[in-house]
Order: sequence, then structure tokens, then C-alpha cells
Amino acid sequence: MSEAGHAQLSALLIQLEATLAHFNELLAQEEEILVHSRIDLLPPLTADKLATSNQLDQQFQAFRAFAQFSGMPLSPAHVLDEALMRFDAGLGEQWHRIRDLSLVAKARNTSNGQLIDSRKHLNDRLFNELSQLRETPQLYGEDGRVRSTIGGQPFDKA
Repeated sequence: MSEAGHAQLSALLIQLEATLAHFNELLAQEEEILVHSRIDLLPPLTADKLATSNQLDQQFQAFRAFAQFSGMPLSPAHVLDEALMRFDAGLGEQWHRIRDLSLVAKARNTSNGQLIDSRKHLNDRLFNELSQLRETPQLYGEDGRVRSTIGGQPFDKA
């Protein structure tokens, strides 16, 4: 590989590593928001996460195109790792960090998805319970206590 090709590959890997690190920071922020139920903070974070995800996709496509053009094997993964280490140990280590960041992002994104699903499940249960309560006509008695008129039998909920 030429000196220009080496510089281009190095630049691609630097961009990928920085973008993946930023993406992991966004996922950590998303996790914090989900855990503390600060859902109002999600929209701007989601927009940033989507933009960063698109940026990552473009950067990985550029890396794949460069690898194919240079004749680097893209799969299996360990062959690419070995080829990069043989070519330049520093680039091989950087690629290894990128793969580790990718695994962390995948795990954190899965975890955040599970948090969202559990929150959705809880919200659905609450909505169903509230819907059932809404269908039960309730009236206030003369003493100010809530009573239901189901079956004509008033009862006190206080």
C-alpha cells in the first residue's frame, strides 16, 4: 500500500473511532434518561443519535470501499484483523479498539431497547388500568365520598 493509501486508511480509522466513541456517549446518555424517566430529554438526543448513526454508516461504507479497492479481506473478521496488524501494528490496534467500541455500542443499544420495551409495557398496563377505571361510572355521594353505581349498589372507596 502506498504512503497516500496508508494516510487515507489512518484517517478513516481515526474518524471511525471518534464517531463510535461519540455514539457510545450518546447511548450512555440515552440509558441515563431512560433509567431516570426523563423522556422529555429524548427527542434531541434521538436526533443526534440518528445523525451519528448515519455518519457511522457512511464511514463504514468508505472503509469497506477502501478495503475492497486495496484488496484487504473483509471477512472473516479475524483475517482483516491479522492483515491490518501485519501491515501496521498501530492501525491494527486502532481497528481492534473500533471493534471493541462497536461491541459496546451493540450491547448498550440492546440494553436501551429493553429499557424502552419495559417502559412501554408498564405504560400499556397503566393505560389499560386507567381505561378500565374510566369505564366504571363514579359519582360523589352527599358526604363527598366517591361511590360507584355498578349494579345499583353504591360503595365507598375512601
